[in-house]
Amino acid sequence: MRNKQERKSNFKGFTLIELVIVIAIMAILAALLVPSIYGYLELARNRADVTAAKVLCNAIQSECAMDSDKIESFTHNPWGKGKNTDGSEYEADDHGYIYVDKKQVRVSSYSIAKLLEHDGYITDAGDFQGEIKQYVYTGQNCRRLLCKSNRTWYRYQINIAYRDGEIYFTYNANSRSGETRNVSGMSIDTNLHDDFASKRFANMIGGEADPRVSLPVINY
Repeated sequence: MRNKQERKSNFKGFTLIELVIVIAIMAILAALLVPSIYGYLELARNRADVTAAKVLCNAIQSECAMDSDKIESFTHNPWGKGKNTDGSEYEADDHGYIYVDKKQVRVSSYSIAKLLEHDGYITDAGDFQGEIKQYVYTGQNCRRLLCKSNRTWYRYQINIAYRDGEIYFTYNANSRSGETRNVSGMSIDTNLHDDFASKRFANMIGGEADPRVSLPVINY
């Protein structure tokens, strides 16, 4: 009888105080670990965006090296001059572009759209529509290329220019907390620029941010 009582005493459960202490310790550990885990996830998303951008830049360079006639279609900016809200005139920078955000992809020419289709980043470039401002792709059609990052930036742009006899890339990115009104005079003054996010993106890809280029205001 005594042995049974001893065995029962050896198997008694947690007291309420011990349980509360264990839960408190777990909560503290979770509070410490969750931000780190989220940071690692965001870094992985950043790298996914930068990797996609690198692949596209390399593809554009290869296409232009094989066929110099494509240089103009990749680097031409379809917007040209325009007017700011105060009536002053701005002149767009001399670049083509690939713009990517969480819901859509915009490109400055049909040649770029066909390249994205060929590399599997959009499923269907559609038909050539002549001299239009840009080609826009949304939803499942561009799912592979949509911006993966959330906090560091939530949209980015690859700028493609032809300068000093070679293809030249610069980069822009915007974060929701850092984007500010454009004051460069190189694009419409209602557009938004984020110098810090742009430099983060450019540093990761090993290139240059363009302080003159700002990203459009997108209203979904």
